[in-house]
Amino acid sequence: MKRATFIRILAAIKLVSNNVSVVENFNNKALVTMKVPEIVGESPKQFRSFHKLLSYSSYYSIKPDNNGLLLTLEYEWQ
Repeated sequence: MKRATFIRILAAIKLVSNNVSVVENFNNKALVTMKVPEIVGESPKQFRSFHKLLSYSSYYSIKPDNNGLLLTLEYEWQ
């Protein structure tokens, strides 16, 4: 994945959640952790954005948290 694609993915993350807690960059990988109360596709644009988040990630984890969901996404770029 190109770095420009990752920047577009970060813009898609803003459509899904404004609560991004951690973005780590190491060895051409990025680890993004965010908390969301729920995952709802209210519009086609939000649904496509969430689909892109998962399809571009090399690893993802969705776990229940106290008041919502904890999403961990890993991306690799070249």
